[in-house]
Amino acid sequence: MTETKGKKALSLCILRVLEQHASEKDPLSTRRIIEYLKEDFGMIAERKAVGRNLILLTEMGFGLSTYHENGKGYYLTGAGNPETFDPILYDALLRAPITEEGDRHLRRMRQEVPIYSVQETPITLHTEVFETLDILREAIAKKVQVTFLYHTAHGDDGMTAMPDATYTVSPYALFLAAGRYHVLTSVSGYGRLLHFRCDYMRETRLTEHPVRNVTELSECKNGLDVVGYVNRAVYRQDTSETYVLLCSGQLADTLCDTFGSGIHLTPDGENMRVEFKAPWTAVRKFVLSHLSQVSLLSPERRQKQIRDELYVALSLYPQR
Repeated sequence: MTETKGKKALSLCILRVLEQHASEKDPLSTRRIIEYLKEDFGMIAERKAVGRNLILLTEMGFGLSTYHENGKGYYLTGAGNPETFDPILYDALLRAPITEEGDRHLRRMRQEVPIYSVQETPITLHTEVFETLDILREAIAKKVQVTFLYHTAHGDDGMTAMPDATYTVSPYALFLAAGRYHVLTSVSGYGRLLHFRCDYMRETRLTEHPVRNVTELSECKNGLDVVGYVNRAVYRQDTSETYVLLCSGQLADTLCDTFGSGIHLTPDGENMRVEFKAPWTAVRKFVLSHLSQVSLLSPERRQKQIRDELYVALSLYPQR
């Protein structure tokens, strides 16, 4: 169980609670908000803190119907229009499951230092990385190096410093991949890009030293390709492949949300034939997540990989 740190972190979790659990027909009392904060995010918040942060949400620009207005509780009205860019707010909306209200605010916000979302956003909102992300954003905007202590995780979710784990790097971009924030950097004396997980970084500080010119790196002669780097270094995919799936028609919206507008859909009886290009990691996850509604038709080598995985999985559950 974690104590809430930072008023914006708490307000953003309250926002998620209101979006997911509150409505005009079922407003939430302060007590119920506190219960959902504990249940959904493991956060312990006092009644006064929740009240202050409900006010803060209104100041951020979110339309909020209050207990004093309706005599029942709190819910989002859909009104409000935040115009200024708030990096902590943007991070929370980017990471959290997209809802209509959250998506509307994301589209209105201005990205001074963008985060490249290379894979689907995760469900859990990890507020402890916000401060590190703020510092990294500032460093990228000012084009200065940062120094930090890098940690590694153990099974109890604790953090323990690695030997010789103090780094000074030139940060170039932030990206979200495999459910984690990373910073893309270079280190003096090394000629290639490196990335670090932001939730493993501690004691992050700005320096006065300018960043290394990215074009000095062998893989960046033509500039920085964040998505290409992530596919190579994180997902081990040098290029996207072309896939053909046979899917239930019920998955049309899910396919578009997952793989974008570049997919080609062809009716096939009650199903649809789908062709698109994507990294294998994303396609594999989609197929395994919708086994009863999806069949991978090509390429054959990927079809064999799925079949082999299913055989192994079945062997773990023998019939009795």
